Amino acid sequence: MKNATPTTILLAMFFFPHVLFGAEPPSDMVRIQAGCFMMGTNDNYLYEDDDDNAREKPAHKVCLDAFYMDRFEVTQQKWDAVMKTNRSVFHNPEQPITHMKWQEAQKYCQNVGRRLPTEAEWEYSARAGSQTRFPWGNEIDDDYLWYAGNSPRQPASVGKKKPNAWGLYDMVGGVWEWVEDWFSLHYYQNSPAKNPTGPPRQSFRVIRGNSWMSEEQHLRVTARHRGMSDPTESYWVGVRCAMSP
Repeated sequence: MKNATPTTILLAMFFFPHVLFGAEPPSDMVRIQAGCFMMGTNDNYLYEDDDDNAREKPAHKVCLDAFYMDRFEVTQQKWDAVMKTNRSVFHNPEQPITHMKWQEAQKYCQNVGRRLPTEAEWEYSARAGSQTRFPWGNEIDDDYLWYAGNSPRQPASVGKKKPNAWGLYDMVGGVWEWVEDWFSLHYYQNSPAKNPTGPPRQSFRVIRGNSWMSEEQHLRVTARHRGMSDPTESYWVGVRCAMSP
């Protein structure tokens, strides 16, 4: 920041102290160490519309640099402190914010000095070192997620279930989450191995993570959809921000 003005330096000190001083991230974020994993799956599943899960195939090696990830889905309390519009159907400050457009999710993260995670960062964080259907194994475990089988028929407050092995809550179930990437059915077939950022411009962005309305047979860490969230859609899409070191 050799040629930075005093004002620029002060703003950087406020929003990005981890860059200037190597400070610890905010307490609501987890540092995700650099590493490699197998993204996607070779197993066979069906989606709600009876499509097969070719969009999750093949399993392929991905290597990522270190980054930070929000410990929780963004709550309505945090969202309302920054953004003007809250279209959530249920209004509770500790519930995750829902029903925002991708651009609004991106703007929120930018406004708090963060960014949307890439799809690869999201899955790496959700897996937390696992290669099973869920971060904790291959079977549903009510201790870890909200879904159609145990939800209170609305989004639950964040952080009420057990976190995954890396300390992240509600990565499966809860609400769907926006990520940075454009959605392509066939991207995994030729995804780069190092820090993939998704295909060139497509029609929709990716959402990940399932929701409190998802049925047991549709739940898994590899599930991915086209994001079409607006007030008329049935998806319950929220956001979780990331940050580069």
